[in-house]
This record gives sequence, structure tokens and C-alpha cells, in this order.
Amino acid sequence: MLSILYLLLFLAGGVWIARMLLPGRRPLVRLYIGLSLGVLLLMWLPVLWAYGVCFSNTAHWLAAGTLLALCAISWLLRDRTPAKPMDAKEERLALDLLWMVVPLTILSGFLQYTHSIRPMADGSYYVGQSTYGDLSLHLAVTTSIVNAKFPLENSLMLGATMAYPYLADSIATTMLMLGQSLPTAMAFTGTLMMTLVYMGYGLLVSQLCRKRGARFLAFFLLFLNGGLGFFYTISGRVENGYVTTVWDNLYNVMNGYYQTPTNQPDPNNLRWVNIICDMLIPQRGILGGWTMLMPCLNLLLPPLCRKQRHTFREMLVLGVMAGGMPLLHTHSFLALALTSAGACLYCICTAARDDVYALPEGDAAEPVAPFLPIEQKIKNPALRAFLPWLVFGATAAALSLPQLINFTFVQATNSNHFLRFQFNWCNNRGGNGLVDPYFWFYIKNIGLPYLLILFALLKRKPKDAETLPDNIRQNRLIACGAFLIYLIAELIIFQPNEYDNNKLLYVWFLLCLPMAADYAMEIYQRLKGLGGRRMIAAVFLITCFLSAGLTVIRECKSGYQAYSAKDVAVGEYIRDNTPEHSVFITGNQHLNPVSSLAGRTILCSSDSYLYYHGFDTNSRRREVAAFYENPSDNLSLLRKYGVDYIYISSYERNANWFTLNEGAVEQLFPLVYESAGSEHRIFQVPEEMKQ
Repeated sequence: MLSILYLLLFLAGGVWIARMLLPGRRPLVRLYIGLSLGVLLLMWLPVLWAYGVCFSNTAHWLAAGTLLALCAISWLLRDRTPAKPMDAKEERLALDLLWMVVPLTILSGFLQYTHSIRPMADGSYYVGQSTYGDLSLHLAVTTSIVNAKFPLENSLMLGATMAYPYLADSIATTMLMLGQSLPTAMAFTGTLMMTLVYMGYGLLVSQLCRKRGARFLAFFLLFLNGGLGFFYTISGRVENGYVTTVWDNLYNVMNGYYQTPTNQPDPNNLRWVNIICDMLIPQRGILGGWTMLMPCLNLLLPPLCRKQRHTFREMLVLGVMAGGMPLLHTHSFLALALTSAGACLYCICTAARDDVYALPEGDAAEPVAPFLPIEQKIKNPALRAFLPWLVFGATAAALSLPQLINFTFVQATNSNHFLRFQFNWCNNRGGNGLVDPYFWFYIKNIGLPYLLILFALLKRKPKDAETLPDNIRQNRLIACGAFLIYLIAELIIFQPNEYDNNKLLYVWFLLCLPMAADYAMEIYQRLKGLGGRRMIAAVFLITCFLSAGLTVIRECKSGYQAYSAKDVAVGEYIRDNTPEHSVFITGNQHLNPVSSLAGRTILCSSDSYLYYHGFDTNSRRREVAAFYENPSDNLSLLRKYGVDYIYISSYERNANWFTLNEGAVEQLFPLVYESAGSEHRIFQVPEEMKQ
């Protein structure tokens, strides 16, 4: 209950600040910005206080006090413009949002419940297909932050600073420390963030799409994305002389491990994975990033598309929210920066034509209020147009650069795995040539929306039009930012895993979908009077959503045991009976109850977590292997790393990179825990061996 009240305090604080600073925004947009701002403050304020008093209960109460102070400051700096009221248009928008957000929130809540270590009757923890690999990393980050000192150390690699964006996990730590269980904290915060993502994109497309039907189409095309992979499922094929039928293939999709029509790297080169099942549910980094990306886009794009000017307070709030993103998700921050750069360039280049400040002589309209007093002295339209971007950019840079310099750049520059040139990301595996022809790769992966985006961009100004139509201007403005993302993602790989460039390309996709949906509705309108128009529309919708539908059904029915009842029991013992942040020697299994369930620090975790974050684990792995094989000759390792406990389980006994000498461990160290059947054993290192 305390955790819910604490969350509600921050949500109310965010809504209050938005009401004070953004009264000119539509009520639903203002409410949404406020809720998102409250979540951002809930993530950041305890972390900032943790640098002084560690991530403790004290830090959380100081954060609550800071929130109240910020609410008071926002009242002093309030915009005295009357707030826009709810009207019939807003009520219709609210109803549309309910139809969009509620079904996907229910789906996401179910998947978060079943995929975020679901407790079973026998005491084990189950996960889903998509979270079997990634979830334990987020569990380790979440549990290790409890009462941790900052700068935060990486509990999966002793001695390393936590450079991985961790704020989407620290919010779960807050809920955990305020009374929720670990499964509840993960599922609850995951569902909260997904709801905000849905609400944010629903509001964005509702403001950008020209037709009501287009907003629904764009919304569901993003989250139920799929492509043409279903053709591989419904078609029979011959494999090793055996002919498979569509029923064989459907059985494989519903029961195989990663055999869905949206995720088959081999043999079909299907890489455009479903955003809900394969991104937002398992990867809390991109989930946290999109939780802040959506309100930033709602603040940034709609006024630009309508030739409306931003207020100083709007750009300041936008800069603050953008500046807090690097430790949420670096790819989302980069995508927002590229979107902003492209839109800024468009606004500057078209400033003379679209100047909202220039009023004809004798115009009865009220003059536009200056963004800053200095603006009245600026005669050049381009410089005037750039001034709001300067405030936004300077604020975002001031807040983000410390994060980038101390975390992101350190991680990237200390490794040769990051930042390399490679054309067409994962269709050009390892830079060894394209697997599929360029356009076919995108057509079969993204499907018909890819073609709609291209066709929408080809629209030209009518010959009889004196000015550029608003819809074409909007498409071009958005495309300047979106296709800058596309270009960068097509030429530069930002992480060791080339597949991760899709985290940039999905932002290109979500920006372009409103123009694609509008174009689809325009085609449908042109077909009026044609027999079979509705049948054509039905085939179009099936083609767009069938792959996603199969993927979602498969994900809903998937379930795998991640931690047995004995794993859970040893994790609880370690959590309750060993000092917080004590150091354990374990193997490098990715399903590790020591690090993930108990939050303790280990010498070296799985390469699937460390290599892709820039760590070379070879030296540390050799040290661990040498100790397990001959502990008496490697006691110096205990002093070197301050090891407190030695962990032995079935993994250490069957590891293929060392041969465990369990008898030698028994002779040297006292046993403090042993599970039934001796599957899990914990030995304590005497103090004299650590000195």
C-alpha cells in the first residue's frame, strides 16, 4: 500500500507541475505529460539523493520532499494563461484513447504477470519465451540497487561501474523497498510504463493523423507490427525429404522456441520483431526510453506540424524530460536528438515561408507574444525560428552530458565492440554481404506499411496550389527527422549486436506511421464505389496484422521455468542471511539466483549480459576457473576481490569451462547453507583469508 501511495504522490506532483507550466496544451495531453513527468521524477530524484545517502528509505523521503519543493517552484513560475478546458472534442478523443489503450494494457498486464518471474504453486518462478534470456539481467540490477551506494557498481562484474541504463529497473527497486514483492514490483512497474507508452502514442497519432480512422490504424500498426512472415507459416515446404503442411508450421509457431513469423533470423531472415512481445516486455531499457520518448514527441511535434509556436516553458519542460533520458535508454535519447535535429533544420530552412510571427499590415489578429524578450530585436526569421530550439537543446545538453560522459561514452570507448560502419544493419550480417535484396528485406519484414510510407512521401504539391498543403508540409517536416534516424541506423552499428539498431529504426517507423495511415485512408476513400472495396480492406488488414496476431498468441501461451523452488529458496536465504552487496564466487550462468534473486555481487556473469555491454570477460573467467579447479593455490583471489562466499550448484558442477574440485572447497571453507539433496551449497570465506 505504501508503494502505491508513494507512486500516486509523484503522479499528482507531475500533473500539478504540468498544469502550472503548460496550461495552453490540450487537457488530455497536459494530463499525460504530467503523469509522465511524475514517473520521470520518481526515477530520478531518489537516484540523485542516493549519491549522498545511498539508495535507502532516507533517499526516498528526501526525494518526496524535493518533489514538493518543485511543485512550489512551478507555482511561482506558473503560466497565468487560462487552462484549456475539456470540451466535446476532448471527450471524443478520450473515448478513442480508451479503445486504443485499454485492450493493449490488459494484454500487457497479462504478459507482465506471466513473464516477470511468475510464482508457481510449487515455489518455482516461471517466465515467458521473450523474457527467458533478458529478465535475469534486469532482476540483478533491480535487486542490487537496494541500499546501494552511488555511483552504482555493476553487480554482474565486480569493480565495474554500472554504465547500463538502469532507471527503468530502479523504479522497480523503489516499489520493492516500499513493500512490493519482487515479481509484483517488476510486473507492476512494467505495466505502468507500457500504459504510458500506449497513451502517449495514441495522443500523438490523434494529433498528427488527418482522419479519425487513420489514428487507430497507425496506433495498431505500431504495436501489432509484423510484416509478411506469415507467408512462410501458411506455405508448405520440403525439408530433408519431408513435406510440412500449414498445420505443421502452425504447431511449430505455437510450441517452438522463437519460431514466430516476426522472429526467424534463420532461415527466413525475419528480424522486424513484434514491439510488444519482443521489445517492450523483455527489454526494460527500451520500455523506459519510450515512456519518456512519447511525451517528448507530444510536446515537440504537434505544434510544429500546425505552425504553432512553442512557449518558453514548454521547451524548458521538453529539455528537462529529454535530458533525463540517457540513463533510461540511450537509443531512444539518440533517436529523439536526431528527430529534433531534422525538424529544427526543416523549421530554419522554411522559416521565411512559415514565419508565425509575420502578420500582414492592418491584420486584426493579436500579435504573437515573444518567446523571449530578445526575440523582438531579431529580424531574421531563421534566427527567430532557432531560438526555441536553442532553449530546448541547451537544457537537454546540460542535463544529459554528465550522463553521457560518465556512463555511455566510457562504456563505448573502453570497448572495440561499439560504433562501426556497416550498411543495412542485420541484413548485412557481420558486413559479409546482404542476405536479402535491400528493398525486399524491408518489404517482407515490415510489410505493406513500408510501401505506404514511401508512397506518402512521394506526394507533391498540386499544380494549382499556391502554398504547400498542410499534410504534405507535415509529412516533410516529420520525414526530415525520421529519415535522419533511418540513415544513421543504416550506416552505423551502435552496439556489438547489430540487431539492436532496430531500437533506432522503430522510432523512424512510429514517426512515419501517421503519414502511412493517412495515405491508406486516402486510398480507401478513392476506392469508393468500387465493388469489393471492403474485401480489399479486409485483405489489407489481415496482411498487416496476421504475423503479429500469431506472435502475440504464441507469447501469451509460452512459459518456461527459470528458477526452481530450490533456486528461489537459496536466493531468499542469501537475501535474508548475508550482508547486502557481499561478494560471491559463482559460475557465469545467466539464470543465477545469487545475483538476480538476492542482488549480491558476483565476479563475472554471463557473456550474454557483459560482452554486449562492452566487457571483455576472458581474464576474469580464467581466474574463476582456476579457483574452482584448485582453490588452495588461488586463495589470493579471495583477497584481491574481497570475496565473502563461494557458491556451488549443479551449474558449477557441470560447467564446460572448468572442472570443479568440490572436495577441496569443503576442506578449506565452512558450509553455511545446503539445500535438500545438496544441489545448492554456500561456503563462507573466513575473515583471515580476505586479509
